[in-house]
Amino acid sequence: MNIDDIREWISDNLRYIILGVGVLFIVLLIFLGVRLLGGGKKGNSSAGGGSSSSASQTPEGSQAEGSQVVPQGEGAAAIAVSNDAALVTLIQNYYQALSTQNVDVIRGMVDQLSSEDEASIMAATDIESYSDVAAYTKPGPTEGTWVVYARYNYKYKNYSTILPGLSQLYVCTNADGSYYISNGAMEESVSDYIKKQLEESDVVALIQEVQTAENEALASDQNLSNYINNKGQVVSDALHAAVGTELTIATKCNVRAAADITSAKLGTLAEGTKVVKQGAEGDWVQIEYEGQTGYVRYDLFQ
Repeated sequence: MNIDDIREWISDNLRYIILGVGVLFIVLLIFLGVRLLGGGKKGNSSAGGGSSSSASQTPEGSQAEGSQVVPQGEGAAAIAVSNDAALVTLIQNYYQALSTQNVDVIRGMVDQLSSEDEASIMAATDIESYSDVAAYTKPGPTEGTWVVYARYNYKYKNYSTILPGLSQLYVCTNADGSYYISNGAMEESVSDYIKKQLEESDVVALIQEVQTAENEALASDQNLSNYINNKGQVVSDALHAAVGTELTIATKCNVRAAADITSAKLGTLAEGTKVVKQGAEGDWVQIEYEGQTGYVRYDLFQ
């Protein structure tokens, strides 16, 4: 084939030649793009011979920096006595207020205090004091929350034996960094988290330790043991006694104008005062007080 034939062939097939070159060029671009992308994932070499990733990577099973850590399950965080002065002070002041039935102080420590809660606090007049209050803590379900196991000694009035006790509280953080006790309704996920924590081995061990100590203390004071075991029966007798039954006040208490702790106070009754039941309304026993109809909480009777 001479030069003229070659020229003629090129002229006849020029469009095909251009198309082929274009396809090869596109293939080359794709190849180079893949190489570049692959190199970007490998990272750049450091001076020490290692590599630093161009993207944030988190080891398997851990949380990315800044994310919320939610400890769950055995061994997430062992229970320990708190050394957080603000948290410990909150718990200690809370039990001090309970022992003196200071509802106003307690209201400032919790997020919610219902009338039923107030009534229960005011009715718990047989506890004389709480002492040696310590706060054992485990992380709560969200950042800034704690499940607190308050361990303390408590004493009933008219009994010398000191009993060990343990209560579970849920403590949260305010916007200013201070703590409060969550006493209101909580989300089901939070409630489930707190309940499940009661099954963890370290919490179970603490509960059993306190329970054993309490049982031993009660075994040494049969009178106190009988009193505690019969408290429910005493309450039932006062609340369900027939109209006209004479009842005895267990400790100094208020007489209210209505069956509600927020109602007006008509006066007070001293421990040992005899009253006659006129009726009942909810958790309150109706009596006559200085010619007026009054109400006393059912668990304030002997």
